Order: sequence, then structure tokens, then C-alpha cells
Amino acid sequence: MSGYFREEHFELLRKLQNQLRNKNDNAQDIAYGTLKEANSLTKVWAEEIIKKQFPLGVLDFRNSPLDQSRKFKPYTWAKIYPEQDSPKELALTVGIDGNLGFIVKIDTVGASSKLRNQYEQIRGEFNNNSSIISILSIEEGLAKSLEELIEWSVKSIQKFKLSYQDLCKELALNTLQNNSIVTTQEVLSYLKARYPQSEQKTKYIFLSVNKQYKELALETKNLNTTSVRLFISDKPPSTIIEDTECRFINSQTLPNWNLEKHTNTLKKSNEYYQICPNSIEQLKSLCDWYELDQNSKSNPVRIAHFGKSNMTIDTSLNRILFGAAGTGKTFNTINHALSIIEGKSLEELKNEKREKLKERFDEYKNQGRIKFVTFHQSFSYEDFVEGIQAKTDDQGNLIYRVRPGVFKDICEKATGISQQAESIDEIVEKFLDEITETPLELKTQQNKKFKVSYMGSGVTLQCQPLASEMNATYYANISKIKSLLSGEQIENAYNRSYIKAVAEFLKPKVKPVQINKNDQNHVLIIDEINRGNISRIFGELITLIEDSKRQGAEESLSIILPYSKKPFSVPKNLYIIGTMNSSDRSLTGLDIALRRRFTFIEMPPRPELLDNLEIDGVNVQDLLTVINQRIEILLDRDHCLGHANFMILEQQPTLENLSNIFKQKVIPQLQEYFFDDWAKINLVLNGNGMLKPKPVETSAIFPNVDSEELGYFEDKKIWELVPTSFNSIESFKKIIQY
Repeated sequence: MSGYFREEHFELLRKLQNQLRNKNDNAQDIAYGTLKEANSLTKVWAEEIIKKQFPLGVLDFRNSPLDQSRKFKPYTWAKIYPEQDSPKELALTVGIDGNLGFIVKIDTVGASSKLRNQYEQIRGEFNNNSSIISILSIEEGLAKSLEELIEWSVKSIQKFKLSYQDLCKELALNTLQNNSIVTTQEVLSYLKARYPQSEQKTKYIFLSVNKQYKELALETKNLNTTSVRLFISDKPPSTIIEDTECRFINSQTLPNWNLEKHTNTLKKSNEYYQICPNSIEQLKSLCDWYELDQNSKSNPVRIAHFGKSNMTIDTSLNRILFGAAGTGKTFNTINHALSIIEGKSLEELKNEKREKLKERFDEYKNQGRIKFVTFHQSFSYEDFVEGIQAKTDDQGNLIYRVRPGVFKDICEKATGISQQAESIDEIVEKFLDEITETPLELKTQQNKKFKVSYMGSGVTLQCQPLASEMNATYYANISKIKSLLSGEQIENAYNRSYIKAVAEFLKPKVKPVQINKNDQNHVLIIDEINRGNISRIFGELITLIEDSKRQGAEESLSIILPYSKKPFSVPKNLYIIGTMNSSDRSLTGLDIALRRRFTFIEMPPRPELLDNLEIDGVNVQDLLTVINQRIEILLDRDHCLGHANFMILEQQPTLENLSNIFKQKVIPQLQEYFFDDWAKINLVLNGNGMLKPKPVETSAIFPNVDSEELGYFEDKKIWELVPTSFNSIESFKKIIQY
């Protein structure tokens, strides 16, 4: 075995993490090749472990430094399954991480959130204290040879306190299939009886269509297996699929080519679900639910408790979370968005771990089902709906195109309007990746064979005729290939026979434009909605966002957009969530027309979240409650302090942190609220000594003013902060003191 990992590999993993692949960047191109070396070494590493430890093992490896979105990964990863029929949800993995070093572990693969939670509880912290993880630092790992690294890896696996089989048992993966008491044959018989018009599309797929015109596809490759794979477009409620495997399939998942070819809606571009029913009774319940119309299936979204009141309102397509600064408005948009998309109540979500909620939120964002935007004074209709964008073409000519804004973009996704499953650019990019590694043999229309390859950068492909004795190379322009795939004609292009041959090869991958009905909920979050010029940003859409004017409603409306001149309406499965800081006096009130189209949900301060926080005898909940009581009397409830200002104390409940919160957040906020009226600020603080009036000799400052006129200053005071008082716990006790 030759070659080994280098420090450069780790540096590049750190440096390029999450960067988008850019083939026009020469430096990045070189780095890409270097990281492919690290990938190849990882593969060799895994293969040798299989030889030594798992003679019946199977390697699952993707030889690319990029993830599915073509961004650089911060790690290399090879998956080892001890046997051919090992559960695909669990693998032994080896690889290097740009920050951590060399890692051998047992990990989940494409697991459900429930399975992942179970796994993480068993795994514990991600370090060498875990029973299923072994990590070598970068320095330690680089000091070894490849043979020594393999030996260390095998010994680490043997020393794991939990073996792969043990972990399978703990996670009930060995029994996942056995828990199902039905076989694929039994499910097939039921579907044939229930849907007599069904079709056996291929020996691998049996397709049924229910009365709602929704597809159910059953994988029929092995009729005797109890590992049933049934595909549907909607996620069933947990009451129906309890104790059943349910896997979400989207554009980031490797496609099932049988579904891609033989179904209309169960494609990775549309998103769908893989279900493993464990009884005929459960299958019947699933089919009954799947035949309900969308309104019957959807659970109403309930608004959870806010403050001490129990607020329950009907589902609202447009809502605004409002309250003073620091009350968790933006924080709570995550829960509201997940409530809408997953059909769960806010009360249910409140009991889940925050990191899991954020993980799912980010996943939906990546799918395009959630978009987040912040309004500001410069934000315009062109940013929100559509506008004109100037750009140059390949020849340097200035061209103009209509560019959709964030709102139009998510409306189209919610409606289900999409181009081909992959754009022409994506198809060509994948092709370039393939022929960079392995040149491809093609034929021209004249039946002349040639080999096409790509050097990894540049604007042309290299075409070498196989019959030529002179080893000649001809160049095919990539942009001309894209033009042909777009249906354009090309003239005056060099080496047209090669360009056409490549385009003909790629043409079957270009799918026609499709419009698919989409009934999945989508969410647009508008942070600081009252900071923008509402009339200017929304324009004529002010009417279209009303519930009664949405697509499919009795009084639905559409308009002609000013730039694209195309009809436009707002789908009924798009929800808008805004946030509004009600204490910001620099803002005007919301446009009345917009205000009446939104449901307003108050987000008051919640001191009870700070109940268990105590610093040297000062209860932080009591501290915030008393301060807000005084602000409400002296000013109003819109200017109360938010609990978020104090949440850092959960991790570090120290006097120093409490002091910094008051110096850096509380006092400046009170200055803003009371227009620098220090006397009122002192009242809020209960005269605790953090502020004191400074004696002023007015006659010395105004020596030429009559003493009678100096009477003007009798009630005037100059205040100053007392820095030392912020370091004394007694100052904070005095705020609460009655």
C-alpha cells in the first residue's frame, strides 16, 4: 500500500467546509484533487478493515469530497456493513474529520429522528469516553503508517464496549423486519383486492391509485420478505404508523429508479415517504387515511400557552408574533413553522429537544419548504416578488432577465410548479464530474467513435477520435452543449459533430417541464416585518394573501405581474409568519390593510422560564418580574424587558454575567425607553445605588447668569453610573426589596 494522509488533507477539509464547488477556481480545483486522494485512502482503509475483521462485510462508499448539494464536506466517510443483510440504518464508519482527526465509530445511516434519538442516548458524548467511538488526534494519526492505522482501527472495533450486533439489539434493528407479521405478498394481495384497477408496472413495482388520485407503490422484488416497502406521497400521523418504520425521501436522497420511471408523483423531486406496515389492520388504517381529502387529514394547528393565559385559536394562514425585545419571537418561529409543516401542536413540540427542532427546521429549509427573510428599509417589491436583473452572457453582451423574489419563489414551490427534476446545468455538472474521473466513449452521427474527457476546469471538453493515428484532440464548447439541450440551434460552432454527440447522449436525462400538484404546507418567515415599507414591498399582493383570495378558495383572485406579465396567485398551503418588535419607537405602525389580514399572537416576557436561576440569593425570575411591573406602571407593557436577555445565565449563573447583562443590555434599553430620563430609570431600579445624582455648582458653570434665573435649575439633576455597584450582589437585592 502506498501513500498516506497528510496535514494538507485536514487543512483543506477545514478551509473548504461548506464551500460550493466552483470549477472555474483553479486553486479550488487543485484542492478538489487533493481531497479525492484523501477519499481514496479512506476507501483503502475501510477495505483493509473488512478483510481483517469482517470477511462477509460490504463496503458502501461515495468517492467524492462533495455532499449532495455539491458543497465540500468537512470529513471523509466510508461505511462498513458486517454482513450483506445487516440493517442499512446502522454501519461501522471510518474516516477523517478536519477538526477531530481519525475516527472509527458505529453510526446511524439515514435513520428516523426516533431511531437517531435512541442511538444518541446510547452513544453519549462524541468522544473517546463513548462505548462505540474511537478517535485519534490529527498528530497521533499522522504519526502512524497506513498499516498501523488499520491495526489501530481493528483493535478499536474489537474493544468497543458495545459490538455492532449488541447495538442492533439495543436499537431493535434486528427485529425491525421480524416485528412485521405481514409479507410483501400479503400486502400485494390486499392492494389488488382494494384497488382492482392497479397495475404491475414491472416485476419490481406494483402501482395503485386511490379515489383521491394518489399513488401507492409497493416494491415487489421479493414477495416473501417481511421488510415491506410501501411508498406514498404524504406522511401519516403517528397514531397510524406507531412502531412502524417511516422514512422521508427528498431531493437529497438517492432516488429509487423504479419509482422515478414508473410513477407520476413518487419521485425525489416531489418528496414522498417509505412505510413498512407491520399488520394488515395497520395497512387498512393507512389506506383509509390516505383516501381522506386534505382538509380532513390535516390536524388543526393549535396555538400553545403564552404567558399565563391559555390561548387557542383556529389555524391562521397569516400570523404575526409581536412583543417587546428579547421575548423570543424569532426563537419561536421555529416551533410555529414545524407546527404548520408537521401538523403537530405547539404543546407537543415544546417537549422536544431544541437541537432536534432546529435540525428538522434546517432540513425543511434545505428542501425549500421554509424560507426566512428579514425586512428593512431598503427591501423592495423587486426583492420580494420579482424584478429585473442585468447580467452578461458568454460573449460579454448585457442581457436582462426577470428574477423571482423570495415570495414568488416559495409560492411556486408550494404550488408545485417545477422545471425538470434536475436543471441542465446540474446534469452537465454531473457529467463533467464523471468524465473527469473516467473518459467516456461516444459516437458521432457519422458513427465515428471518440473518447470524451474533461480536465476538471475550463470551458471545453477534450474529444479524441479513436480511429485517428495522429492522436488528435478536438475541443467541444460546454456552453454550446447546454444550448442544444435547451432546444436552441447553434451556428458557427467549432467541432459541431462532437458537440451534438455529447448533447444527444445527455438529452434523455433532460425531463420536460412538469407542473405537479403540491399539497404540502410551506412557510415564509418574515422577521422584523414592521421595519420594511409594507405598501412598497407587498404591492398588489396585499389582497392576494387573504384566506378567501388564495388559490382554490371561492373568491380566489390572480393578478398579472408587472415584469414577467404572467398570472400569479397565492397558494392556500403557504403560511406567512411575521415577527414584530412592539417596543421599537423608531417604527411606524403596520399598514392597516396588512394588519387586518394577519392574526396577532402576543409574545410577552416569561420570567417563569428563569425560575430555577439564583445568584448569591437573588432569584432572577423575581428580579425580572419586579422590573417589568415598574416599567408597565411608568410606561406601558410594550416596553417590558424580555426574558431572553437573561437566558445566558442558565449556562453561567455568575454575578459577573448578571452585572454585564445590566451594564450592556438592561441600562441601555431603559435609556432608550425613557428617553434618558434617569430619574425614572432610578425608580425602575428602586434606587439601588447603580445610579446617583451628581452635585452641580450651577453658578460656576453659568457665572454671568442672575441668581434668579438660576432657579431654572432647581429641579435639574445630572446622573452618573456607579461602576462598583454593579459588582455587588446587594445592588441587585435592593431592586427586589420592598
